[in-house]
Amino acid sequence: MNRNDALPSPDDALPPAVTRTLNLAAQLDAFERLPAPEQQRRQANSLRILLRHARDFSPFWRARLAAAGIDPDRPLRDGETALDLIRDLPVLTRAMLQEQGEALRARAPWMAAEGISVARTSGSTGRPVAVERYLPMHRTLYGALTFLDNRWHGRDPRRPIAIAKDMADGVLPAWGPLYQALGQCGAAHCRNMIEHAPADILAWLAGLDVPYMVTTPALALRLATLALAGGPRPAGLEQVITFGETVTPEIRERVRAAFGAQVIDRYSCEEVGWIAFQCPVHERRHHVLSGSVLLEILDEAGRPCPPGQPGRVVLTALHGLAMPLIRYEIGDYAEWAAGEDTCACGRTLPVIGALHGRERSFIRMPGGTLRLARLTGEYWRAIAPVRDYRVVQYDDGQIEAFVEADRPLGPEELDALRAMLAKVLGHPLPAIVTQTGRIDWGHRWKRQDVARIDRPRGPTAAPAGPGSPPG
Repeated sequence: MNRNDALPSPDDALPPAVTRTLNLAAQLDAFERLPAPEQQRRQANSLRILLRHARDFSPFWRARLAAAGIDPDRPLRDGETALDLIRDLPVLTRAMLQEQGEALRARAPWMAAEGISVARTSGSTGRPVAVERYLPMHRTLYGALTFLDNRWHGRDPRRPIAIAKDMADGVLPAWGPLYQALGQCGAAHCRNMIEHAPADILAWLAGLDVPYMVTTPALALRLATLALAGGPRPAGLEQVITFGETVTPEIRERVRAAFGAQVIDRYSCEEVGWIAFQCPVHERRHHVLSGSVLLEILDEAGRPCPPGQPGRVVLTALHGLAMPLIRYEIGDYAEWAAGEDTCACGRTLPVIGALHGRERSFIRMPGGTLRLARLTGEYWRAIAPVRDYRVVQYDDGQIEAFVEADRPLGPEELDALRAMLAKVLGHPLPAIVTQTGRIDWGHRWKRQDVARIDRPRGPTAAPAGPGSPPG
């Protein structure tokens, strides 16, 4: 597939759900290349519809919009954007979402109860939340955007794909109902990434001969590391499609070295769904899917960040009707890219220049500011044979690094690791380095290699032998 290929035309022989998905994909495809002012005008109109729905059917939003002086029925002024409409609306936090879940619901009479589902986050920010979705809309939007991402990156759904994530083992006849209805039936080989060891997943992947794999960045890095250390190397792998965690340059380089494959990232969150897709031309940039989501990047004072300045990601799900999320802070940090309005790929969608991950990937300095922990495996392996690591900062400021290594580390190596952490993190309090036989990442599929824990370290924080760090 390439950009000049026309989107499939819906016809009467296709199921209605497939026709709706293809129609929406065509609308979003056209939106991608509109001039930015026209995109902003359409986005503002979509937001006004959402605001009216929220006011009419959600007690929380009715009171919040009134307190901010926002009238969704007011006509748009010339040049007014979606951001202009809600700039005076306070940010919605995870704590509010937890506490006000019932009042946040916006159930219109036409929303059947059987059409509502609940999505729960993994709790990787320390605050798991539940969000309600209106499935007839959510499934169509999710399918249309996934279809476009596959098209952006030239994937052929007639070929097989491997999927390693938190799902049941098995083989599906196609990538999904849409492709099955279109007669494009590449098999989807699925493996549960929690129940199987990385070495077993690598052996499974090597036996498949697939061009594409979907998994998390952390597992992609682990598989590449095992392959480079002498493990099996899958033949013919072209793309490793990642989701759920931040992709570092190290991950891209090691996957390319091990498999000759490109990492292609999808930025999403459980509460909103797809947020941005990696640009087909610039692999370290992402295009915001602003036909379906409004994204802001704000500093600690709530002001918009200029290009190149990291800030908090705040989202408005333009089609999230069952439980509207308006100016919702998801706990991520990112920065806008500097450059031309139109990307080299031809899209006029906003461009994220860097995704920095969760707030807990930042170290809190003594003055209260946050500093990005720019750690990669290469920093550790330049000093000692470290296989894996996790850095924890306790609420008293103390930093402790738990490391797995191929052998016991000597005093000089531990001192060198402490010196490396002091230089990279820039924190005045010396870090503690604790070697452990195994780092327990818990039962969550997301791995946080840098985390903050809301209690002091204390004398019992370190493992009493081979074991795991707290948290």
